[in-house]
Amino acid sequence: MFPKKKSRLSAQGKAVVAANVLLDAVEGKIDEKMAGVRLREAIGLQWSFLTCIQYLSGQEALVALKALPNGWTEQGRQKRDVLAAAILAAHMVANFRSKGPMLCASHLAEELKGKTVEQWLAEKSEAEREEV
Repeated sequence: MFPKKKSRLSAQGKAVVAANVLLDAVEGKIDEKMAGVRLREAIGLQWSFLTCIQYLSGQEALVALKALPNGWTEQGRQKRDVLAAAILAAHMVANFRSKGPMLCASHLAEELKGKTVEQWLAEKSEAEREEV
């Protein structure tokens, strides 16, 4: 009855758009409403700011962002910036409801549940040192 409009963007394209929108919102360049407009125009009809955050914290977006070339830049942002957006998104979905369930089932969000990003990074760093 209501046809679904599939995005013409690849997973990498969606992840980059979502990361740029999230970073623009965090930097105060756009509000949540404008973020939704940009997402729907670039990706598809069903996208909202919440969808953006949930998608960025998921495996598909993480794989797509990690696959960007090391020298990649777009809109003045580098690969590390969009990867940071994915970590921020995962932290948001994991900890938005302090005593409730996460906003989505993301492996990265599960790792961040109840932690600050700094704590998570310290644990990652410690685990990497132990592997060596």
